[in-house]
Amino acid sequence: MAALSTRRFALDLATPIVLASGPAGFGFELDGSLVAAVGALTTKTVTPEPRAGNPQPRLVDCPSGLLNSIGLENPGFAAFVEEYLPRVLDLPTRRIISLAADRPDEIGRMVGLLEEISEIDGVELNLSCPNVDAVIIGTNPALVGEFVRQSRALTTHPMFVKLPGDSTTMIPAAAAALNAGADGLTLINSVSGLRIDHRIGLPMLHRTTGGLCGPAILPIALARVYEARRAFPDALIIGTGGVTDVEGAIEMLAAGADAVGIGYGVMADPSLPARLTAELETWLTEHRYASPADIIGAAHRGGFDVP
Repeated sequence: MAALSTRRFALDLATPIVLASGPAGFGFELDGSLVAAVGALTTKTVTPEPRAGNPQPRLVDCPSGLLNSIGLENPGFAAFVEEYLPRVLDLPTRRIISLAADRPDEIGRMVGLLEEISEIDGVELNLSCPNVDAVIIGTNPALVGEFVRQSRALTTHPMFVKLPGDSTTMIPAAAAALNAGADGLTLINSVSGLRIDHRIGLPMLHRTTGGLCGPAILPIALARVYEARRAFPDALIIGTGGVTDVEGAIEMLAAGADAVGIGYGVMADPSLPARLTAELETWLTEHRYASPADIIGAAHRGGFDVP
């Protein structure tokens, strides 16, 4: 059988299938066997102060996906560290802590306080949530660079920056993040979308727009990952967005992702990430590949060796 382990720089995973920030919560809400089957868990995003999230309604069905407007609901950093983090650290997988803040010094303070916790395997700076009132930081390369610089100075943990997929500034923002010391990129967050209630002619979500996730955004995520891999051949990339089957995971790896984040798919089927791990192992073995490294970035090298 193929070996699923993958290592790029500071990221050492038993499988390239990981849980993306959001739908999996803090991880301990899921069955332990499901968490153990993935390479890493990225926690729900934590902010300096507690957030109640956006008013209802927060979720709207869409063709091939879901429009969400959760609004970064979380207990706040202090409560997270005291009440939630010990349970996160007990999980049988790698643990990446997702953080967001309005200012570089706020996110840097949280990163710095996590530095002394050696069991943490990485931090992810969420600079791209479309469901909060503040400006989307990830659309501004100068701001991205400042957020990363302040955090990088306070930690030795691997650091990933999550960027929006529906912005023309993605490549400049990614360059700013990497130049400022980020170890890798998480691409992409949900993309901005809208649904109108045809019966009354008004937006279905309280905040008007929300973040579109699910299979509908897979082509967008693939394009951003492909572009980032082409621009940054040596960067570590976690490809997230729309993967709900093993074929989509293979596409994401071929586009250049080192790992594949599953978000919406966990909501649709909590067993999906574990099943993808098994199905990817079978696919690699049947196609005589020794590991995921053999297919990562294949789209940039002329594709697979097809008989």
